[in-house]
Amino acid sequence: MNTQNYTFLLADPQQITKQALPDLVEVIDTYPYFQSARALWLKGLKNQESFRYNDALKLTAAHTTNRDILFEFITSESFEQDQISLQILSNDQAIGAV
Repeated sequence: MNTQNYTFLLADPQQITKQALPDLVEVIDTYPYFQSARALWLKGLKNQESFRYNDALKLTAAHTTNRDILFEFITSESFEQDQISLQILSNDQAIGAV
């Protein structure tokens, strides 16, 4: 997978096709702690209604620093990171106090 394809998928994760999943797995195999690659892979599995989704969710959640943002990314139709981050900060007093 080249940089252009990867950034396209980051910008529009609804476009992740079944053919892109092996490319994402290759990226994850090369860079196992690459959080956004794991999130894209998980979103692709969910979009394809794959039977591997539940196992991948556990693994991706373990590699994710903020599970609230991961949840929003996976479940939302359009992901606006800045808006979601502000919403999470306003709902979590512990984070807002830092």
